[in-house]
Amino acid sequence: MAVQINMKVNIRDQFGKELNGRMRRKGLTPAILYGSREKALPLYLDTNEFLRLAHGELHENTIYNLEIESMSNEPVRAIIKELQFDPVSDKLLHIDFYEMTAGKVVSMEVPIEAVGEARGVKVSGGYLEHVMREVTIQCLPKYIPDLIKVDVSNLDAGDAIHIKDIEVPEGVTIINDPGKVIFSIVHPKGATAEKEEISAEEETKTT
Repeated sequence: MAVQINMKVNIRDQFGKELNGRMRRKGLTPAILYGSREKALPLYLDTNEFLRLAHGELHENTIYNLEIESMSNEPVRAIIKELQFDPVSDKLLHIDFYEMTAGKVVSMEVPIEAVGEARGVKVSGGYLEHVMREVTIQCLPKYIPDLIKVDVSNLDAGDAIHIKDIEVPEGVTIINDPGKVIFSIVHPKGATAEKEEISAEEETKTT
């Protein structure tokens, strides 16, 4: 299932570009929580703590259990819809969270991972081309996978695996074009050129 991270956040009651700048200089990041509630909820969190806990997991399929200070309710389950970074310094500027509701289908990107050694690589000397790194899925929150694994063992030279060929976990639907290629076996250019040269020589000998 999807990676889950517990995160402490606070309700933000001050707004504006200048105030947000002061907040960032103090090591805090402004955020906002969208979802089924009547109004979006402005938040802020400790920047270093967020980066530490989320290190390597800044994916849309990561679930954040937001522990909102001053609210006694259960943690709010949310995913990140957008991360804003400074284009020059690459510092985190703002986070958009989206609240997940039990029983409501969500859409998100999940990574695709190859499993096994392709026959076209092992036997034919080609290489595995990973065309699509992520796919868009729809499912209930409880079915969100961390990633989707695809067995490429039987993939031979010239073969391809399309989205329609992928077996997905229970309750998960991929909404991308079924005809899109995920993996394919491609011959190295050098090997192709050498093969063409040999074919040309053989043709010359027969004429």
